[in-house]
Amino acid sequence: MKEETGIQELALAWGEESMDTEIYSNSKVATYYLAQVKKRRITLPASAELGRPEHDEYRWAPYDEARSLLPPRLIPILDWAEGRATQKGNN
Repeated sequence: MKEETGIQELALAWGEESMDTEIYSNSKVATYYLAQVKKRRITLPASAELGRPEHDEYRWAPYDEARSLLPPRLIPILDWAEGRATQKGNN
């Protein structure tokens, strides 16, 4: 999280359950966790390898907007996260 977003403080309120993406881009797999953060403003840190931030932008978005912005390989991750977050909210 710190490497990608600069966020260092987070709570794994849903536990350490995670979901992996399908294999993409030269056999990569990304693992996603559902976490709560207090930090609202993100500064994308520069990658030591690239000398610039690895990502161009970020935004906090509601589910429907996020679904329209994400590539198809990340839709299962979003659906999983939304389901887990909704489940937690109903407990």
